Amino acid sequence: PGDEVYFCSGGLGRAGTGNYAEYALIDADYLAHKPKSLSFAEAAALPLVLITAWEAIYDRARLQSGQSVLIHGGAGGVGHVAIQLAKLKGAKVYTTVGNSDKERLVRQLGADYPILYKQTDFVAAILQETAGKGVDIAFDTVGGETFRQTCRAVRVYGDMVTILEPTGSWKEARDRNLRVSLELMLTPALMGLPEAQKYQTEILRQGARLIDEKKLTIHLSQTFPLAAAISAHQLLETASVTGKIALIID
Repeated sequence: PGDEVYFCSGGLGRAGTGNYAEYALIDADYLAHKPKSLSFAEAAALPLVLITAWEAIYDRARLQSGQSVLIHGGAGGVGHVAIQLAKLKGAKVYTTVGNSDKERLVRQLGADYPILYKQTDFVAAILQETAGKGVDIAFDTVGGETFRQTCRAVRVYGDMVTILEPTGSWKEARDRNLRVSLELMLTPALMGLPEAQKYQTEILRQGARLIDEKKLTIHLSQTFPLAAAISAHQLLETASVTGKIALIID
C-alpha cells in the first residue's frame, strides 16, 4: 500500500478497467514499481511503447550487438523507444523521420543515420550506406506500402518486424528469404495469457531500471486534461506528434 506503480493491463472493453478511468483494478502480478525519476504522466506514457519496442527489437528480431537496424517513425511513440533499445544492444540505427525537428530528436536519442523520407528515398539511402546489402533488421511502424518498400532495404536472410497487418504482395520478402514477424503487444490481454502478461510486467521492471539509470528516456511532448481527450485525439490524427501524449486526471 502506498507504492507508486505503473502497468499495462485492462481495457479492451472489460468492466472496471480502461485508460480513461479515474481508477482501475489491476492484478498485483501485473504491477511494476514506477520509475522514480519519472512523473506519473511520463510513466503513464511508457508501458505500451516500451513493451511494443522491446518485444519487436529484442524478442521478435533478436537484435545482437553490431547489427544494423532500420526503425521507421523514429520520432514517434514506439520508434523513439526502439532507437534507444537498439543502441543499448550496440546496434547501428537508421531511422526515418518527417522533418528536421524530428531529426534533431532522434539524433539526441542516439540514431546514427536519420533519413528525411519526404526528401530522400529511404531504400536508396540504406542500400548506398550498406554497399547494397541492406540492414540486418527492419522495424515497420507504418505499414502499407512502406512495408513492401522496406523489404528491399533488408539484407537477404534478414529480419522484418511489423506492428501492422501486412497487405499486398510479399514477393520481395519471399525472394530475399526474410524472416517476417508480427508484433502486437495486446496479445496476452486479448488471448487471456497470464504468464505472457507477467513477462510484459517484467519488461516494465527492466524499463524502470533503465529509466532510473539514465539509460532510457520517454519523450512526453504534450499533456491534456481528461476533459480535452477529443483534442488529444485530433492532434494525434495530424501525425505531427513527437513521442507521446498523456491525459491528466485530477
